[in-house]
Amino acid sequence: MRLCSLRNIPTLKHVAEEAGVAVSTVARVINDKGYVAEKTRTKVMRAVETTGYRVNSLARSLKSNRSHVIGHLLRSTEPNPFFVKVARGVEEYARSRGYTTLTYNMHGASEAERMGIETFLNWRADALIFSTPVSQENVRHAVQAGVPIVQVERPRSELGHRITVKNYQGAESAVRHLLELGHSRIAYIGVKPGSQGNRFADYVEDERFGAFRDVMSGRAGFDENLVRFAKPRSPEHIPGTGHGYQAMKDLLACAHNVSAVLASSDMIAAGVLQAIREQGLSVPGDVSVIGFDDTLSEYLSPLLTTVRLPANELGLTAAKLLIDQLEGKTPSDGQLIELDAELIIRKSTSTR
Repeated sequence: MRLCSLRNIPTLKHVAEEAGVAVSTVARVINDKGYVAEKTRTKVMRAVETTGYRVNSLARSLKSNRSHVIGHLLRSTEPNPFFVKVARGVEEYARSRGYTTLTYNMHGASEAERMGIETFLNWRADALIFSTPVSQENVRHAVQAGVPIVQVERPRSELGHRITVKNYQGAESAVRHLLELGHSRIAYIGVKPGSQGNRFADYVEDERFGAFRDVMSGRAGFDENLVRFAKPRSPEHIPGTGHGYQAMKDLLACAHNVSAVLASSDMIAAGVLQAIREQGLSVPGDVSVIGFDDTLSEYLSPLLTTVRLPANELGLTAAKLLIDQLEGKTPSDGQLIELDAELIIRKSTSTR
């Protein structure tokens, strides 16, 4: 196979010769700076295509001190597709503003997160998005390096911009929906509050369980016997051992006459549905189930009623915050933005 030598790489001079114009004219067209007649501009762009000239983005970024690249540190891409939806929002908005997004999958490891930060800094990324951060120290390291950052969904500190979701509001609407359907023996299955070991990141579990406890205390009565804390998924996860499956099996075995369940994630709800089905019960005929996140709900049977988190909007908002800051359209001081959660009623809930 013949490899192209550096001498064969098209330059501005080659484009100028092809178009029959000065090199300075080609530079004005490519950099979109200065006046160039439309007819001449068309000739230059046609010459760019003919010669195969490509802009040296690295050289341009060194000169302008801007790369138009946003580094996105993604907590994981499996098993929960939530972060993939966030990434899509980031990419779609960044592209509309002329920015490229590079994504680094951390697999939930702080060491990988630190490596991703260093990689993006070496590539001269203009800004970083953490969806979501793993280590508070890594976030601080990025800020100290001088790049704007935003922490999405589960911030680890008050550094940079933060975008969160009103989980209390979402869980409250879910419990009220079940009460309005006539349910009173409502169980809660979710990850234990405080499990993150960080007061910022723990707000998710705190708000979801807190809303359940508060609404039940004020209406049907809060019964701690109807609360089960499921195991969070780990890389060594064995099917059928977590995500609400064992917790729901235990609730059914204890004969608590549960008529409805609020699961703190769609993944936990999937395990709940499995356990109910194995006991020969039906959803929603015997037990109504509500999930949280709206990541798996349309792929479960029955279609899952769930609290939708605005994953795409989280990504879009993160990208907009950073690009506006980079272009001087928003203050550099960290902003806190809270987005709404929305109850989506499908087929897994019905009247008692």
